[in-house]
Amino acid sequence: MEPITTSVSTQTKSSTRQYYIDWIRVLAFCILIFFHSGMFFVGWGWHVKNNVINHTMEFPMEWLHLWRLPLLFFISGVGVSFAMRSRTGWQFVGERTKRLLLPLVFGMFVIVPPQIYFERLQRGQFSGSYISFYENVLKFIPYPKGDFSWHHLWFVAYLWVFSLLGTPLFVWLKTANAQNVINKARKLFSNIWGILLLSVIPMLIYWTLHNQWPVTNNLISDWYNFALSLTIFIYGYLIGTNQKIWDIMEKYRVMLLSVGTFIIVSRISFDTLVGSIPEDIPFMPFINGFLTIISLWTTILGICGFAKHYLNFKNTFLAYSTQAVYPFYILHQTITVAIGFHIANWDMNVWLKLLVLSLGTFGFSLFIYHFLIRPFSIMRLLFGVKTK
Repeated sequence: MEPITTSVSTQTKSSTRQYYIDWIRVLAFCILIFFHSGMFFVGWGWHVKNNVINHTMEFPMEWLHLWRLPLLFFISGVGVSFAMRSRTGWQFVGERTKRLLLPLVFGMFVIVPPQIYFERLQRGQFSGSYISFYENVLKFIPYPKGDFSWHHLWFVAYLWVFSLLGTPLFVWLKTANAQNVINKARKLFSNIWGILLLSVIPMLIYWTLHNQWPVTNNLISDWYNFALSLTIFIYGYLIGTNQKIWDIMEKYRVMLLSVGTFIIVSRISFDTLVGSIPEDIPFMPFINGFLTIISLWTTILGICGFAKHYLNFKNTFLAYSTQAVYPFYILHQTITVAIGFHIANWDMNVWLKLLVLSLGTFGFSLFIYHFLIRPFSIMRLLFGVKTK
């Protein structure tokens, strides 16, 4: 693999922006909005629920759930690889703290509490005004026992921690001493089989941590999710500026995405028709880990390959969305929960209600960003947008 080096290679010296990377980030966050809108309707636990549960919706959502957040961590690592070309380690840490930690703290006190408020109202756990509820937030008792949480902003918290943990590695990879390691790794991984070989470490993480550490998103007892996400983030950094690997992903995009999709569709079909096989059967954790990680990794690679092939262009939508996508992420789930709470008992077709919820989330997010965040420097700072 070819991460950042002290000498600018022919692969990385071009100043041309790789627009497909921006497209992946924007579209991944758009998918996340639809996914969280879908959580309102399915049988899985979530903050507020529709009056009618639709289990059919769970099938496509199970597929999305496999790769949506790993893809975001991967593309975040890719973005860091470009950012580090022109920054020292301390400059990078300072920028990440400003753009990640500050919006996280702001979000925990301003953006997230309304989600918990509407959840408590729907479940009959609280009655009263939002002002009276907010006193509970300031007691700092962690959710779900209390009302203080980062909810969907856990991704921002993890990304900040990953950036801090990865900075020594990123700085070292820019030194001359790293060149021997880089050259050897480049020979091993710059082909399709080498790229697939990268799935071994996530498999080991699955086999050793998955059953013992269920996903909690709480940072302190979430070791499977933490280790897997950190690995995918670092992979994104290492692959980010290596044009040869991107070319390989583009060349094998159909095969990669087909493999990932075939595995997940087969597993969902088998579980639906026959029933899931218990994990305590010999070798099942090994088989599940192998299939899960292969499906996840090939799907990410395939999506990146398709993006490079079809989306390496710029238009006004991308130019606007590149800055808007982070505030959209911070805002969207609170808006989804608020709308969901108010439409939960509507007598309406589930799929039409999903459309109302999704479009409502996009619409209100766009309004708030365009008129209340984008024009004001202080709001841009609080939502992690670069100042003008």
